[in-house]
Amino acid sequence: MADTYSSSGWAELIRGSSQGRELAGFWRRLAAAIIDLLILCIISAIAAAYLGLGEGWRMLLMIIRRQAVVTDDGASIHSLIPMPAATFILVVFILIPWIYFAALESSRNQATLGKIACRVVVSDLHGKPLTFARATLRHFSKFISGIIVFAGFICIGYTRYHQGLHDVIAATLVWYQRETVE
Repeated sequence: MADTYSSSGWAELIRGSSQGRELAGFWRRLAAAIIDLLILCIISAIAAAYLGLGEGWRMLLMIIRRQAVVTDDGASIHSLIPMPAATFILVVFILIPWIYFAALESSRNQATLGKIACRVVVSDLHGKPLTFARATLRHFSKFISGIIVFAGFICIGYTRYHQGLHDVIAATLVWYQRETVE
């Protein structure tokens, strides 16, 4: 990877002046992430209601509160994570965010709705759009960035190319597209 950073074409790509873009910084990316989180909450709530995952949400809250887990009809459940709660976790916390981020970042826009609002796009190291596989790798690498006390995200503000740990793992760059008047 160090070889890629030191190549002669790399410096021109990073400057991005001819393409009207520059690397996106920490605060712009944080704003996009907050917008995406709000959108994901709305999408997840609608999907949970549509798919009938309310029972799983109720059981998950009982587990978090360390209460005895019971079904709607009062039957006690003794498993560590009941199936309705596991289904809720799988759909709301894993599948929906994965499809949202991977599909939108590998789309023609190269950005999620939050990134579009903040005029931010994601590309590979050569400025090309991400494939769905690379966008998937980038999404799931965010879990690694978060597990280590969010240090993988905080390093965005301190690295030369404003890359988080998930960007380094997936070999991606995040750009700020300046507004152009034509």
